[in-house]
Amino acid sequence: MNNFKLSSQKVLTDLPAEISRLYPDRISHKFRFNGSWVEKKYRDFYLDIQHLACGFFKEGIKENDHVAFFCNNRYEWIVTDFALMINKTVSVPRASDTPFIETLFILNHSDSSYLIIEDFKSLKGLIDYIEKVKDSADIDDELNIQLQTFSSLKKIFIIDPFSDNDISYFKSLYPDIPVVSYTELYIQGEEILKQEKNIIEKLSKDINPETLVSIIYTSGTTGNPKGVMLNHRNFMQNVRANTPRLKLNKEKGDKTVLILPSWHVFDRAFEYCGISSGMTFSYSDTKHFPDDIANEKPDILISVPRIWESIYQKLIKTIKTQKKLNQILFKFFVSIGRYYLFSHQYLTNSTIIFRRELFIEKVSKTIFHILRMLILSPLKFLSLLIFKPIKEKVGGKLRGAISGGGSLPAYLDVFFNSIGITLLNAYGMTECAPGILSRTYEKNTIGATGTPFDNTEILIVDEDGKQVTIGKKGVLFVKGPQVMSGYYKNPAATRAVLTSNGWLNTGDLAIESYNHDIVIVGRMKDTIVLSGGENVEPEKIEDKLKECSLIAHAVVLGQDKKNLAALLAIDEEELENLAHIYQIPISEILDEGVIKHPKILQVLKSEVNKLISKEAGFKPFEKIATIIPVKNTFEIGKELTQSLKIKRKYVEEKYQGLIHKVFHKEKGTEQ
Repeated sequence: MNNFKLSSQKVLTDLPAEISRLYPDRISHKFRFNGSWVEKKYRDFYLDIQHLACGFFKEGIKENDHVAFFCNNRYEWIVTDFALMINKTVSVPRASDTPFIETLFILNHSDSSYLIIEDFKSLKGLIDYIEKVKDSADIDDELNIQLQTFSSLKKIFIIDPFSDNDISYFKSLYPDIPVVSYTELYIQGEEILKQEKNIIEKLSKDINPETLVSIIYTSGTTGNPKGVMLNHRNFMQNVRANTPRLKLNKEKGDKTVLILPSWHVFDRAFEYCGISSGMTFSYSDTKHFPDDIANEKPDILISVPRIWESIYQKLIKTIKTQKKLNQILFKFFVSIGRYYLFSHQYLTNSTIIFRRELFIEKVSKTIFHILRMLILSPLKFLSLLIFKPIKEKVGGKLRGAISGGGSLPAYLDVFFNSIGITLLNAYGMTECAPGILSRTYEKNTIGATGTPFDNTEILIVDEDGKQVTIGKKGVLFVKGPQVMSGYYKNPAATRAVLTSNGWLNTGDLAIESYNHDIVIVGRMKDTIVLSGGENVEPEKIEDKLKECSLIAHAVVLGQDKKNLAALLAIDEEELENLAHIYQIPISEILDEGVIKHPKILQVLKSEVNKLISKEAGFKPFEKIATIIPVKNTFEIGKELTQSLKIKRKYVEEKYQGLIHKVFHKEKGTEQ
């Protein structure tokens, strides 16, 4: 039993206040500045929050104001987050590289009267876009309103330093919008705090669990983003329920390395959990992440599946460069780890079972798995030495890693847990701030999504709204303190997902096993129905396809068609390697970004057929009849969401010509 308690913490602003009192000299955050690491202690962290909160107050930000906040993961993000909370203002966070058209939509729809932006470059990019749009002849009414909203902003705050010369152009266009630096905010805030010692208590007075914290606009895979309204109660439910599951050690102080965007609710909620337990956060990026996790030696990590795919692919590439004997030994010990893992899972009731086992079946399997574990134990012990260098690459002290923000492919789940890196799965959504389900150290069932958080009810219902039995697929509904109050200024969308008695329709398809694990099997709206009536969940096929190092992304297609097709975004480096092997010039492989060379198509088709086969557990109608291989140009904000999920509608529209040709058997890339 974990004895974690939040003592008197009732709202988010209590977290940094209490932890800075308990552990003022513990390192709270590390980040790079001019190439060197900067360290902040918890006393510094809370003081920075107070100074910035007072600075915002001095500049006119007040209770219930909406503040748009476009920034990537960095120390100033979390400081700003708490500073805005102290003022009882509502943050509207998003990434600094959000497409400009989306930025304007969010500014307008959220009724933001202030804008916080990361640097002058980001502001200039936005202004250049606005001026370009103004000069075009086809401005619709909605865009015109959005432009007016920007013009009516009360103030803009810029985090990174800038010069008067930098913003002279902006001032010539918008003389009535003051631009204030964070340096100025901190200086003003420090003076105010010196003059009025109890200002923070005054500003934060009357914050309660129902006080609105944030409006988070979902990336969305279709249409305009919706603004999810989350309050202190929503986020604190995650802190209370998830911190014990993560086994965060307040006395010792855990370490982590952050790479996900701080504005994303998965990372944001994790940071709240970490702050509540005095964690040390090191901010990283894609360039430095491999070195940072090796050097900083984290106790716990969170990431999206794509990060684990990247680590896996790099590892496999390295193994392929080893001597043949080393490759054979590696595969052998991975297999040993896998068999040992599966036996251990069965004996601890951590396997997915969709039917009740007969007594004799249970007894015989138990005996088999006990014997297998006994036989494999010496080799399993030896494998710990074999895989030690791999564990060192993630710091050597990793207690556990949590994958969330998307479906965890089975091959990654099995591989990392087989070699001794505990990979847990988690599931949630922005509408639940985000936690709903997760696996735990005690019940880390491979292939499962997890079990419900404390104080969380779930229902799996059929299309008639009736609860399904164990082993049957249905739509997952959730109820608990983490469920949002609704979508901002969108009552129709709120009614579509939230019942009058508080049940949220997640839109995800789920199955419960006899061991009470929940397995998310896909999105209800993503289900493909073939012309023969067969239902196909594309995500599991796409995850399997990405086991091939050639395939960076996959999108399965086939609604109302006889057979499935797959659009494959091919990794550029892997494609060049393949071209080198077969001595084919790249110019002969690609035709306007589409791969058409017969030999390359043959290799790709062969790989796809091996992966999506009866032997791999797929049904005949799940076979990929046609492939559409293209050069990987997928980008965040276009084909991908911020959490690297596929925007199916965008992809289908972008490649509609190719898709049309394939399904109408015209000339193209069909095989």
